[in-house]
Amino acid sequence: MEASELHFGLGKAFNKSEMRMEKGWRVFQVLVIVVLAVFGTDAQRAGCKNVHYDLVFILDTSSSVGKENFEKVRQWVANIAESFDIGPEKTRVAVVRYSDRPTTEFNLGRYKTLEDVKRAARNIKYLGGNTMTGDAISYITSNVFTERAGARPPDHGIQRVAILMTDGRSQDYVLEPSKAAHQAGIRLFAVGVGEALKVELEEIASEPKNAHVFHVSDFNAIDKIRGRLRRRLCESKFTCPFNTHRNEEKAPPELLSALPRVGSRGSCRRLDVLCPNMKVQPDRFKPNSTSAGLQEVPGIECEFRHPL
Repeated sequence: MEASELHFGLGKAFNKSEMRMEKGWRVFQVLVIVVLAVFGTDAQRAGCKNVHYDLVFILDTSSSVGKENFEKVRQWVANIAESFDIGPEKTRVAVVRYSDRPTTEFNLGRYKTLEDVKRAARNIKYLGGNTMTGDAISYITSNVFTERAGARPPDHGIQRVAILMTDGRSQDYVLEPSKAAHQAGIRLFAVGVGEALKVELEEIASEPKNAHVFHVSDFNAIDKIRGRLRRRLCESKFTCPFNTHRNEEKAPPELLSALPRVGSRGSCRRLDVLCPNMKVQPDRFKPNSTSAGLQEVPGIECEFRHPL
C-alpha cells in the first residue's frame, strides 16, 4: 500500500471517529436539556423545601399600581409562598405594604401554615398614595427583621430575605436605606414593573446585582419571573462549587436558561456548572482539570471556588 493511501485511510478513519464523538456529545447535550426541562421545576421546588428563610415581601401600593393590578400582586405573593415549607421552624413570611408610609400587613411567624399565608396574602389591603420606597426599606430593617416582630436571632443561622416590588421611581432616596439593610444581613431582591428605574433597582438589590434585580413590562408579566426568582431563592451557597461566565453568542440558549447568572470568567469549562441543587465534593475537581470524563460546553466557562 502506498504511503499516501495509508495516510488517507488513517485520516478517514480518524475523521469518522471524531464525527462519532461529536455526534455522541450532541446527543448528550440534548439529553441534559430534556432532563432539565422535565425535572427542573420539581428539583427547584425540592430545593426550596430544604431552604428556610425569614422572608419579607415589601409591596408598593401607591396610586400608580391600581386596584386591578394589585390583585395580581396578591396572587403572585401567594404563588411564591408555595415554593417553601412554611412553619415556625421552617420559613416564616411577613408582608409590608407601602405608599406614603410603610405598614405591616402581617409579621414573621404570625401565620404557621402555607394555607394561612396564602389566605392572608390574598387579603392584603391596597392603599394608594405616593411611592416612599426608601422609607419602606428602613422600616423592614428596624421594625420587621427583629425578634420582637418574629424574626429569629442571627445565631440561628436563618437567612433574612426581602423581596421588594415597585412600579415606578421612588419619591425618596433608596441607596442609604438599602446599604443599611445589606449591612444588617438582609438579602434584598428588587422587582421592577413598568416604569421602575433599573438604576434604582440596582441600588436596592444585593450583590450580585444581576441575580437580585428583575424587571417586567407590566403586571400581567409578573408571574413569568416567578420561576427565575424561585431559582434564586432556592439556590444554597453550599451546593454549587462553580461561578459561571456566560457567552451568549456561543452557548446553546437552552443551557443558558438553566445556568445561574452569577459569577465571573474562569479557567475551567465543564458541564458541572449545571448544579444549582446538586451537591458535589468541593475537593474533587480542580481548575483546568480534565478528569472524571467531564466535557466542554460551548460558551460556558466556570471558576472553581470552595463553598462559603
